Amino acid sequence: MRTSRPGFWLRAAATLAVAGLALTGCGSDDGPTDSKPSPSAPAGPDHEPLTGVELPDGQSAARKHPVYIVKIDNTAASAPQYGVAKADIVVQELVEGGVTRLAVGYYSQLPKEAGPVRSMRATDAGIAAPTGAKIMTSGAAPYTFAQLKKHGVTWLDMSTPYVVRDSSKPHDELHSVVGKVSKAAKAAEKGGKAKRPGDFLPWGDASTKLAGGKPAKAVDVRFSPARTDNWVFKGGKYVLKNNYMSKSGQFRADTVVVAQTKTTIAPYKDPGGSIVPVSHFTGRGKAWILRDGQAVEATWVKKGEKGAVTFTDAQGKPIEIPPGKVWMDLIPQGNGQVDPGSVSVK
Repeated sequence: MRTSRPGFWLRAAATLAVAGLALTGCGSDDGPTDSKPSPSAPAGPDHEPLTGVELPDGQSAARKHPVYIVKIDNTAASAPQYGVAKADIVVQELVEGGVTRLAVGYYSQLPKEAGPVRSMRATDAGIAAPTGAKIMTSGAAPYTFAQLKKHGVTWLDMSTPYVVRDSSKPHDELHSVVGKVSKAAKAAEKGGKAKRPGDFLPWGDASTKLAGGKPAKAVDVRFSPARTDNWVFKGGKYVLKNNYMSKSGQFRADTVVVAQTKTTIAPYKDPGGSIVPVSHFTGRGKAWILRDGQAVEATWVKKGEKGAVTFTDAQGKPIEIPPGKVWMDLIPQGNGQVDPGSVSVK
C-alpha cells in the first residue's frame, strides 16, 4: 500500500471511487457512455502515467507532447521489430487470421524510429483513449476510422511526415513503413502546452507487492491456434521467448497483464477474405497479473473506451500495479467465430 507517499489517502479514495463507478456502471459489456479519462495529476510526488515510476519531488509528468502509440506488425515478416525496447507499455491484440498486432506506447522516453508500422483496428479505441494517445499508423479501414473518431482518438498516418516509407525496403510494401516518433514529438512541442495524460493502469508505488499469487516461472498465453505467447521469468523480468524483436532491442517486462475481453466481428473482411475480430477493452472480464515470478488472478473493470481500468482480487479488494514496464495481452473470450484465449501457468 502507498501509505508512505504524501497524498496517499486522496489518491486511494480516488482509486476506490473510480472502481465503484465502474462496477455500478457495467450492466453491459460496453457501458452506456464513455467515462472521463483518469485524473490529470495525482496528489503528492508525480509519476509516469504509463509506468507508474515515481519522479523526483517537484518534477511533473506533464509534457508538451502526447502519448504516442505505434501500431507494429507482430508476425515473422516484421523481424526485426525496432524501437520496442524504449516503450513504456506494449498492448498485444488479436487481428485477422489468428495473428496479433502490437500497440506500442511511448511517453517517458521516445525512440527516433519505431516499426514496421501497420494499420489500426477498432480495438485501439479502448487502448488509446484513456491517455489521449495519438496513434501512428499506416492507415485503417473506414469502419475503424469511424470508431476511433467516435471516441475522440486521433492519429498520424502516411499523409504526414511522421509515418513514412523506408526507402531501403522498396519491395516490401507491408513492412516498410517507419514511425518517426521523436520527430513527431518535437513538432508537437513547438508552441505546445504541457499536459499530463491520465494513468493507463492503477499504479502503486515501489513498495507495492502483489499478494495471493501462484508460482509462474513460465506462462503460455494463447490468442488463437496461430498465436501463443511463451513467457519466462528470468533475471527479475518477464521475457517473451517467441518474439520478433532484435536481440539488442528486447522489451523486458516488469509486469505482464492478461485481460480476457469481449470479442465481436467488424462489418468488413480483410483483403484476403478473413473476418476481422475486435477486442473490446471495455466492460469487465477475467485478468491474470504476472509479477516477480507469480501469477495473480483478478477481475478487470473499465467503463467505456475512455475509462480508467481497475483490478480487484477474489475478495473484491482493489489491486494496484507495481511500477515498471508492462506488457498487456488482450485475449478473446470467444464468440463462436473466434476461439477463446487462455492462460497456462507452469
